[in-house]
Amino acid sequence: MGKWNLRDYIETIGLGFRFTRTYFVSIFLAVIGVFAITISLCLLLIFIGSIPISIVYGPFDEIFDVFDFIGDALSIANDVEAVVIVLFVGSTLLAPFLIALGALFGLGQEVIESGNADAEEALHWYRQKFGRLAAGGIVQFLFLIGPIGLEYILAAWHYRGQEVDSTSFTILIILAIVWFLFSSGMLSMVFPSIVDGKSVHSSIKHSVSLARNNFSAVFSIWLTFSSLGLLLLGPFIAQDLADFPVITEQWYELYILVVGFMIGFILLPVYVLSASRTYLIISDPNIQEEQEILKEGSQ
Repeated sequence: MGKWNLRDYIETIGLGFRFTRTYFVSIFLAVIGVFAITISLCLLLIFIGSIPISIVYGPFDEIFDVFDFIGDALSIANDVEAVVIVLFVGSTLLAPFLIALGALFGLGQEVIESGNADAEEALHWYRQKFGRLAAGGIVQFLFLIGPIGLEYILAAWHYRGQEVDSTSFTILIILAIVWFLFSSGMLSMVFPSIVDGKSVHSSIKHSVSLARNNFSAVFSIWLTFSSLGLLLLGPFIAQDLADFPVITEQWYELYILVVGFMIGFILLPVYVLSASRTYLIISDPNIQEEQEILKEGSQ
């Protein structure tokens, strides 16, 4: 295994930003293409995923009513039931997103290893390697959401028809957040491993092994970009929790557009490139010499 230090951390993130700037057009087109497909899958899965909810909260009439139906179900659910519904519906967004993320890692590997970017590379991975990426995404989804979903389903059953005290609800949220951050960090090297040619099963084992043996390398990158994402989304979260609007109504839509652009076209590509380079460094120490040449060429 390669060694990891503060210099590697700074250079890895810096290189991710430089490559994103240099190949912005190709990366932009790749993200647009991949997520256009993903949005279509999400809409289909949201409709399918709403069917079990209708068994509990009543049927909806048309496919276009599904979002109003979900909102109505949330309005009459208690706190724990609401979290279950959000997790259930949110999972329909997470699963396709994980597949899209895997496709972008195909592009990330090309950029890190060759210093070139081709938007079609990401679509190639989505089209030709969909089965392997889907399997990797499903396994990660089950590993990430399964325990959290089970926790809240059991809590919903335990507190059925009752108000949940704030202490218990807070503990449930903290446990869910800790598990999600830890497990997603442990699995953050799955897609780089799949792109590297490993099977889904081997990629899961390899990711856990890399995270365990190179904890600082894997989690420094993962927590950095998770924190940046939460920082950008912080005003939305704070506004839901606060009694006053954090973002004024006239700026709300603009802020949504700015945050969406920053996360989708800057933060996400930089993370993919940084995670790809991290994978190569901790898997192959000799990659650092090659990266020095690529870094000079990107400046």
